[in-house]
Amino acid sequence: MSKKNGSLIGLWMAFVLVALPCTSALAAPPVQAKKPPAAAAPAKGAMTQLIQAAKNEGSIVSYGLPNSWVNYGGLLQGFTKEYGITHKDTDMDSGTIISTLIAEASAPVADTTDLGLAFAKLVEDKALSKPYMNSHWAEIPGYAKDPKGRWSAAFYGVMGFLVNADKVKNVPKTWEDLLKDEYKGTLCMKNPRSSATAQMAVLGSAFAHGGSETNVQPGLDYFKKMVDRGIPNGVSPSSANIQKGECPITVQWDFEALRNKDQNPNMNLQVVIPSDGTVAGLYIQFVTAGAPHPNAAKLLLEYEYSDKGQLAYADGFVHPIRTSVKLPAPLLAKFPPAAAYKSVHFPKDYVALDKAGSAIAEGWALIAK
Repeated sequence: MSKKNGSLIGLWMAFVLVALPCTSALAAPPVQAKKPPAAAAPAKGAMTQLIQAAKNEGSIVSYGLPNSWVNYGGLLQGFTKEYGITHKDTDMDSGTIISTLIAEASAPVADTTDLGLAFAKLVEDKALSKPYMNSHWAEIPGYAKDPKGRWSAAFYGVMGFLVNADKVKNVPKTWEDLLKDEYKGTLCMKNPRSSATAQMAVLGSAFAHGGSETNVQPGLDYFKKMVDRGIPNGVSPSSANIQKGECPITVQWDFEALRNKDQNPNMNLQVVIPSDGTVAGLYIQFVTAGAPHPNAAKLLLEYEYSDKGQLAYADGFVHPIRTSVKLPAPLLAKFPPAAAYKSVHFPKDYVALDKAGSAIAEGWALIAK
């Protein structure tokens, strides 16, 4: 889906035009003052009031939540069925979502959206959200939420490889494996100068080589070796060219890889989480600052973080942020085993993550000369 592929560099250009299973301990519940803050989730009795207020609003408008993106179609169908609230979405890439929210500040249209964690700093700096802490706030790890309730992440993906084992004799298990001569001309990936997904792939390799969101150079050095050895084949991956066999090895999010595998049961596709290290990509949700239907937006957040919502996300092959939610055995069996995810690193510094994408895009310009 295009929305998650906008680069941070492109986002800043847009500003000029318009304005101008988790490895960390769960965070403790927020301390309640004598008078609950506006961001606090409703108490049990107040939940009934929230539901009624949302039903009175009757509808909700989103940006960048199309049916195909991490099973938002199934999630929103369940939400509408349960509460009778209609939904309208306009699909946009991340940069367009941000610039549109800024442009519409005086006459807001959207109530909610979904963005990569790298955009959290911009959401804060541009005051694009209305603080709200859902009922499951205490279960969300500290690095996956804003202490003031301005955003939180309901799910994450993990950077990995999709391997067509009919085309590749030896399935690579690590980033280092991919540097072998036998993989020359086999690897498909997007361009880090324009794709946030590709930037996260470079960050994933950085983690595997001692780097982090504050130090992306090991990832750039690794991909310089890969390009010099002719491993990438210059093909930008898509479901179509994966089906055609044009992408023997694809670097992509595990949820994209798992979806491709699920949709092509007759192909010998294998999903690999590199054991030498990789990165998790968290996606944040929030009520927009000027939401025309604020109660419906809050109720949708409640649904997204509920057991039903978390399982709906899992049906889209992403990982629920709430580790207490257990996947049904048939669905769990479609994922790589839990042990495969021990190599996953969760970025803790979202401010640095905001800068990492630009650093990778700039560094890639030197690699691809």
